[in-house]
Amino acid sequence: MGKRIMIIDDEVDLVKTVQLRLESNGYEVSSSVGERSVQDAVSFKPDLILLDVIMPGMDGFAIIRELKRNPDTSKVPVVIFSGKPKAAMIELFGPEGVAGYVAKPYDPKDLFEQIKKILGA
Repeated sequence: MGKRIMIIDDEVDLVKTVQLRLESNGYEVSSSVGERSVQDAVSFKPDLILLDVIMPGMDGFAIIRELKRNPDTSKVPVVIFSGKPKAAMIELFGPEGVAGYVAKPYDPKDLFEQIKKILGA
């Protein structure tokens, strides 16, 4: 089985598209949104998390803080997956130790480069 990637995003069509693309390249993929996403990550045990920022309920800022506080997910690399400007997102999430950034709408090549750089796969 390939590396495990979790997508935390509320855009259902985008999640489905990314999931299919990742799975066709050998990754095992799960998705979640909102308050349950941290517990879903604990259960799924991802090697990497793609995290949207603007979501209803629990946003990306709250989710990454919870992920970093939880011993089961604190070491999992998080890539910000957002339509917001990269510089602003890296500045905002810098203290949380994000592993990378992928802009929406996303370029599949950029997405896979980020994943390969982080996971070495």
